[in-house]
Amino acid sequence: MSAKQLRLIILTLAVVLLLWGASERLSRGSDTVTGGFSLSAPAPADVDTISLIKGKDSIVLARQSATAWTVNGRRAALDGVNELLHALHDSAPPELVAQDSSSFGRLNVDGATGRRLRVHGPGQPVREVIIGARGSEYGSAYLRRPGDSHVYLWRGRLATLADRTVDEWRDKRIAAVAPDSVVLVDVERGNDRYALRRAGKAWTLDGAAADSGAVARLLEKYRTVTAAGFATPAQADSARAQRPARRLTVRSARGMSVALVFDSIPGAFWVRRTGGAAPGGETGVVYRMNAWDVDGLTPASRSLKPTAPAKP
Repeated sequence: MSAKQLRLIILTLAVVLLLWGASERLSRGSDTVTGGFSLSAPAPADVDTISLIKGKDSIVLARQSATAWTVNGRRAALDGVNELLHALHDSAPPELVAQDSSSFGRLNVDGATGRRLRVHGPGQPVREVIIGARGSEYGSAYLRRPGDSHVYLWRGRLATLADRTVDEWRDKRIAAVAPDSVVLVDVERGNDRYALRRAGKAWTLDGAAADSGAVARLLEKYRTVTAAGFATPAQADSARAQRPARRLTVRSARGMSVALVFDSIPGAFWVRRTGGAAPGGETGVVYRMNAWDVDGLTPASRSLKPTAPAKP
């Protein structure tokens, strides 16, 4: 055999081995195969409705204005909606993990167990994807497009956000009052009733000098009043029938900023906003606040009195 023939045989064998290796890699459907999948999510400004559907349960986020969204008819937290819109774009390249329908049940991407995410926008095609079980990596999940047999591993916050309940999407802000705007605070806490009034740069407590540091810390708590959750319809009806355990009214020079009533329950309070022009809060909604947070908003009057000087 000549040297030329030997080189030809070696070259042919090398080509065969390369083709065989490529064929084996692709035929296994390896999870390292990337590409071929993109949500092609629109810009946040081009989205007006986001639907999350699982079985008979559905969550619908709807844009009302550039800064206001609702979730199932209730005011939604804008930060949460923005997180979801960013999560549609935020991911490492998805990895192909399965290529036929036999994997749908195992990866929870079938119609019965998966959560459908639909994104709508005026003049935009509907984007839809089925989000399934969590992947082995933190924050990852399996997903596919309806009608497509390919399943991908998606990395990012999309699955975590899609698992939120309706209450987790709702706006928990009850009120937001700028401390510098406050001129009067009225508190009713059982038999402990008092009024804090601004007197120039100082404050008085029922006509006597108040502890300026304690008042400053109290006013800071009114900057953002946030609930821990919401009452169910039955709990809300019960709360409205009760006599309030506490009341809080905060006023500015322009009028009432916010008025709240508190109904005591074990370890917490039901809170209703009954008036005021401060932003935040929904009319008729009964919020749940932790007891220590309510204590911070309506402290005992003794905590606002100046500390007596220590005796020598």
